[in-house]
Amino acid sequence: MSDYPLLALGGYETYQLAHIATYVAGSLGRHRRSVSGRDGRSARAEAVRDLAGAATALTNATGTTVPDEDLPRPLDRDTFSAAQRLVRSGPRTADVVALEGVGQRGFAVLGQVPGIGAVGARAADPRMAEALRAHFLTQPAADLAVWAVTRDPQRVPTLPRQVDLAAFVEHLDPGRDGDRAVARNLRGQDRRIDAAIRGRFTGVDLDAPFVVAVPPAEAAAPTLRRRRTGTVRRLGPRQAATRRTAVPAAGQRAAAPSVPSTNAGP
Repeated sequence: MSDYPLLALGGYETYQLAHIATYVAGSLGRHRRSVSGRDGRSARAEAVRDLAGAATALTNATGTTVPDEDLPRPLDRDTFSAAQRLVRSGPRTADVVALEGVGQRGFAVLGQVPGIGAVGARAADPRMAEALRAHFLTQPAADLAVWAVTRDPQRVPTLPRQVDLAAFVEHLDPGRDGDRAVARNLRGQDRRIDAAIRGRFTGVDLDAPFVVAVPPAEAAAPTLRRRRTGTVRRLGPRQAATRRTAVPAAGQRAAAPSVPSTNAGP
């Protein structure tokens, strides 16, 4: 059964972070799945290029350089299991927990999504973790498949210090939210990149709010989807904070607030 919870979304910039992080996770997955031989080398090179481009967009979006080893990526099973003991689970949940409790750096985002099962993300800072938590609670299950928990820990490959971002932009898909978020946060690098973005995203308003729409099959359902909650918990003396958000009735739309980003380029 499909699951499309449609909770109220977080801030526009938060939503952008989650989409860029999901682009990173998808690129990591392609790098991991690449086969040996010439075709495999080409696939890995493309994945590394895409990772480098998305890492630049993430740096621009956050205003902070993100080390390669701190790029958001799916959790492995062992870390998920260790962190899961610190939080409760449910039919559709998303929780944030500090990994210092299991001797690791950063934060883990743990979720359960019907149709996928365990989803999880590793993030270096709480802002990214909160963005991904909101993402896990608001996106359709199909778009969260790249965050399925992996058997082994994922490592980010060594990224080049320089990448042709204008060429990278040519491989972005204007029809995908994550690709648009990446492009939006690459603006202002230089004129050549900006020209590539204008050409690739002709007719696309990169500053428009993201909108999540109910699929036709679910829009016809007369009943209100059950309430779901997400709990944010961190280890240490601070108390856990619980957020509860009502789900719009079937047929309604939930959109990220149209708040101009302070990181937008010219």
